[in-house]
Amino acid sequence: MRRLRRRRLAGCLLGYLVLLAVSAAFRRSLSSSPPAPGMRVLTLPAVTATGPAAGEIRLAFVDTDPNSSSMPVVLIHGSPGRSGVFRGLIPSVADRFRIIAPDLPGFGASTHALSDYSFRAHARYLIELFDALGIRKAQLVGFSMGGGVVLSMADIAPGRVASIVMLSAIGVQEQELLGSYRANHILHGAQLAALWALREGSPHFGLLDRVELNVEYARNFYDSDQRPLRSILAKYHGPMLILHGRRDPLVPVAAALEHHRLVPQSDLRILDDNHFMVFQRPEVIAPPLCDFLQRHSTD
Repeated sequence: MRRLRRRRLAGCLLGYLVLLAVSAAFRRSLSSSPPAPGMRVLTLPAVTATGPAAGEIRLAFVDTDPNSSSMPVVLIHGSPGRSGVFRGLIPSVADRFRIIAPDLPGFGASTHALSDYSFRAHARYLIELFDALGIRKAQLVGFSMGGGVVLSMADIAPGRVASIVMLSAIGVQEQELLGSYRANHILHGAQLAALWALREGSPHFGLLDRVELNVEYARNFYDSDQRPLRSILAKYHGPMLILHGRRDPLVPVAAALEHHRLVPQSDLRILDDNHFMVFQRPEVIAPPLCDFLQRHSTD
């Protein structure tokens, strides 16, 4: 009986390993997510938070008016996410402004395999995109994690930033999860380990590569450090609009209030809404957003 059980166990283990190997081979055969209709794609040099890296990446992005010479508005999504979160908002602003909305590297139709998924690395990819498109300066809208990206760009290349909109955006470390970088880093590390083990240890045939809460999302938070954002906010002297929902369960409204305190010239708008108003109720966001962007479109 014991020998029979051992044989069955060995057979199950062998079958599992065969399935795992077939799944891995199938995943390698899959192409990356194709860009949505109307998106453009550029090949850019790979970077890290501190500078150049080996290789190249593919960056997919929406550009509503590629031939325009006017200063564009660049929409930066959160994590997990992609440029599609702005699908409902873009029509309300594209008739007045050239809109550029990238799938940040690690997300959407852009390259997913990166050496650095941090929002500071994403800021460097934005600078490369600006250079490739001949954009000298732009107005930046950062949604959720995108707030870390736009603030990092304002720190790395302040001359390229005409204004900042913090839309349900992260910022000061003290208002993120447990408030402590080390405690949050441990949580993000545990999340990353669990998602990686699930992805690499189960025969899912690519299904787990397509979900939003994936390894790339976890790496984004694990690789990022919010601690410098407080000092970046404090030294930012340009125009800023802070749009935040009073009932935001992910980024508390206290974060928006602290951002406004650190950037006293900012315009603070607290709406009776939640974190997801950008795609649930874009018609509420569009009027204050367009008014702010219009006032600073020639800065």
